[in-house]
Amino acid sequence: MRIGVKNQQPWSALQKAATDLGQTRDGLVHLDGVRWDIENNPDGSTIEKGVFRDAYIHPEKVTDVFLCIKPFTEKPGNLPGHALLKFAFASDAPVRDSQGNEDSGLAVSVEVHFKQGQDYDPVGGQEPQPILYQLGTWSDAIEKATVHDRNPLKIYKLKLDQEQKVALLKERLQASVQDHSQDMYHPVTNSCLSTLIDGVNRVVPSHQQIARVDANGDPEPQATIPLWSPQAFRRYNLLEKPIPEVIPAKPRPQA
Repeated sequence: MRIGVKNQQPWSALQKAATDLGQTRDGLVHLDGVRWDIENNPDGSTIEKGVFRDAYIHPEKVTDVFLCIKPFTEKPGNLPGHALLKFAFASDAPVRDSQGNEDSGLAVSVEVHFKQGQDYDPVGGQEPQPILYQLGTWSDAIEKATVHDRNPLKIYKLKLDQEQKVALLKERLQASVQDHSQDMYHPVTNSCLSTLIDGVNRVVPSHQQIARVDANGDPEPQATIPLWSPQAFRRYNLLEKPIPEVIPAKPRPQA
């Protein structure tokens, strides 16, 4: 099989799979490979290099879960967009690292595992590419979307009870530390949104489980296109309210 020039490049320094460092005596999940920041140029723009450290996470202290949608504003119709989850924590139990840094939330984003310099192609590349569960702080997720990608973030609070919030966080963390090197991306069946919906479906009752295909077995557009997915979550009574909070994209630095 012929390998193109891009596929010979190293993996993107902006991504890293998380690893499980075990659980503390007081119930904290300890992980490595969590992105806390993205390195910057002097003008404030970012470079393709993440700042990765460990993180201590207290699943029982999660307070809210949010569906976050990143429209691709540079694409026609802002499509297809990207979906990720935000987990917010109680003020006395932030995400912490071993150096004492803290953040109010954790982001879980399932992505194509890119090679250095590669961009997302919704049609797909010449060869299959694995997915990667990217863990990062909420502050990092904002920087990634609004500064690095120059896209806004639309944030929808999910309507889950406390048991469901904890279960979803534990499920996403467990999935994040698995080996996905042979788990190939597919825009319909194995994507940022499909894996997110699968996680939510595992913690909600059957009548609220979002169908990813219709009665004919065809993909449900609202469960396939991230930009349209809030409509599916609303239809299954999984949104607190239909109007999102919006974090706008940062303007590009002036030359």
